[in-house]
Amino acid sequence: MTGQSNTYKIPLLLVLICIGMRIFAQQPVVITGEAPFACNEEIRLLVFDDLLNNIPTVAAHDKIDKNGRFKLSYATTDIKLVQLAIRTTKAEFFIVPFHSYHFHISADTVLFNLINPETYGGFLQITTDKTDTADLNYKINRFSRYFSGITDRYAFRITYDHDPKAFDTVSTMLSERFPIRYNPENFYESYIYYTYGLLEILHDRRAVFSKYFDHDRVLYNNPAYMALFNQFYDNYLYTSRHISKDLLARTINEQPDYLTLFNESGRDPQLVNERIRELVIIHNLDQWLDNEEFDRGNIVKLLQYIQVSTHFPEHQPFIVHALERVLPPAQKKDLPAFTNEKGKHVRLNQLGDKPIYVQILQSDCIDCIREMVLLNEFYQTFQDNVQFVSLCVDYDKKQYEKFCKTYGDKIGWPILHFNDNYDWLMLNEVETLPEYLMTSPQGKITNRYPPSPENGLLQYLYNTFPKEEKESENPLFRNNKQ
Repeated sequence: MTGQSNTYKIPLLLVLICIGMRIFAQQPVVITGEAPFACNEEIRLLVFDDLLNNIPTVAAHDKIDKNGRFKLSYATTDIKLVQLAIRTTKAEFFIVPFHSYHFHISADTVLFNLINPETYGGFLQITTDKTDTADLNYKINRFSRYFSGITDRYAFRITYDHDPKAFDTVSTMLSERFPIRYNPENFYESYIYYTYGLLEILHDRRAVFSKYFDHDRVLYNNPAYMALFNQFYDNYLYTSRHISKDLLARTINEQPDYLTLFNESGRDPQLVNERIRELVIIHNLDQWLDNEEFDRGNIVKLLQYIQVSTHFPEHQPFIVHALERVLPPAQKKDLPAFTNEKGKHVRLNQLGDKPIYVQILQSDCIDCIREMVLLNEFYQTFQDNVQFVSLCVDYDKKQYEKFCKTYGDKIGWPILHFNDNYDWLMLNEVETLPEYLMTSPQGKITNRYPPSPENGLLQYLYNTFPKEEKESENPLFRNNKQ
C-alpha cells in the first residue's frame, strides 16, 4: 500500500480534455460584415426557437458604425434558422455551431424605408467574398431553387389532377441530383427529405406518417421537418377517427383533464410516440384558442399544466408562445419609452390616469392623416375619458419633427416618435398603417385591435365610456339665494 488517496486518481489528460471540450462548446457563432447603406442603424440577429409557429426572438444586436461595419455573436450547439434585421428589412439563413460568417449587405433603399418591405419583395441582400460549395446555406439554397422550379412546373398536376406520373417525374428529377433519404443526424439531408415530404403529402397522405414521423427523433430545429409536421398534424385531434368528440368535450370543455386527454389520444396509432403526442396536443390546443367550439379558459389551464409537467423541455417555447396569445408577456404589455419632438423620453403612463387610444402612423401616410381629422372630432367628445396619442414610426426623425410642426397645433393630443423600437413593432406585428391599440393608463395593452376611426370607433367609445346626460335645469326649482 502506498497510502495515496483515491480522490486524485482521475487522469490529468482526461481533466484537460473535459476543460477543452467545455471551452470549445462555449465558443459563439460570430457574424461580421458591412452594411454601408445603414450606417449608425441597429442590426439585430433574430433566432427561431419556435419553428412550429415561426416566431423569432432577438438573440443579439449591434450598432453599425460610421464605416458600415458590424459584429454579432450568438452561442449555440445546434444549427439554427436565423434572420438579420435592419429596421424591419430582413434576410434569412442558417448558422452552424463554431462557424464564423462575413457578409456584405445591401438593400433597395426605397423599400427599406417602408414599414413592411417584405410585402413588396424588400429583403436584405447578403453576399460573401467567396463561394463555398460545402457551406450549408449554399447547398440548401441550391436545392431550394431547383425544388421551387420543378414544383412550379408539376404542382398543379400533382395536387389537382392527382397525376401519379407527374409525381414520379419530380421524384426522379430530385433523386438524380439530391440525396432523398432519412438521416436525422445530417441537417442538410433531413432538410431535403422533409421538403420532399411536403410534396408527397399532396400526392398520398396515407404514406406520410410511416415514412416521416414513425421515428424516435423530432427535428425541432429543422424548418422542413416542422413545416411537414405542421401540415400533417393540423387540427389532428379533431379529425382523427380514433379520438371521439366526446373525449375532447369532456377533457377540454367540461373539465380540463390533461392526463385523460393524453392517455386516450395514445389510442391513435399515429400518436403512440409520447413526444409527438404531446407536441400535437400543444399545437392543436393553440389552434383552438380562437375556436368558439372550445372553452378558451380551459385550454389555457391545460397549456399551463403541460408547461409545468412536461418531460420534454423542447416543448416550452411552443407553450409559451401559445399562452402569449391570451396572456401577453411583459414586453408586449409594457410599451417602451417613446420620444417627443424635443427628443425627451415619454412613457404612456406619464400622460395621466385615463385609458389610451394609440394611433400608429407615418407622416407620409395619407390615410393616417385623413383619420387624424376624424379622430379630432372624437377627441372633442371623449377627451375627459380617453387619452389620445399618435405614434409616428418615421425612420427619419427630422421628417417626424416637421410633421409635428405642421399638425401638432391642429390636434389636442401628443404626437410621439417610436424611438426606433423595431423589436416592439415586431412583437406587436405592426405591419400596415394606420394601426391602433388601446392601453391602460399604465401603458399595458388592453386591446391590440380596437376599431379604427372610420370603422366603428365612435360606437366603441360610446359603449366603453357612456356619456352622462345632464338634466335640464328647471327654473321653478332654481335655488335663488337671497
